[in-house]
Amino acid sequence: MHAHLIPADHRIARPWYAWLGVALELATAVTAIPVGWMLMTDPTGAGIGLPSDWIESSPFGSYLIPGLYLFAVNGVGMVIAAVLTGIRHWSAPWLTAALGVGLIVWILVQLAIMPETMWLQWTFLSVGIAMGLVALFWLRRTDQLRLW
Repeated sequence: MHAHLIPADHRIARPWYAWLGVALELATAVTAIPVGWMLMTDPTGAGIGLPSDWIESSPFGSYLIPGLYLFAVNGVGMVIAAVLTGIRHWSAPWLTAALGVGLIVWILVQLAIMPETMWLQWTFLSVGIAMGLVALFWLRRTDQLRLW
């Protein structure tokens, strides 16, 4: 495996499928920012219909920490990744990869902690996997990562 982080001109090629990554990032951000904000302002989860007993027995105790993560990483971080893709910054595929993996871990933690699952969890697990694949092929195409 070979990783070449920074291209000489600091701008990279943006294949058509990078726009799929942008769409997934912005769709995630549009849902994560308001929900994260609501969980930060009301850590009981009552404002969005989440039972407080789902989180009270978890290591978090309230929805505050998940709300912060949701707002900052799955919200603001996704907007930053989309902007970096738009300007063809060399770090865009790396950030897309990191956020995709982060989204997968985020959902897997939810599935492990929460007593019930919702269709949104499975949707965002799919989004995380798709972002990871976009990033993998993008990094390979720009010679920033060689796996095969």
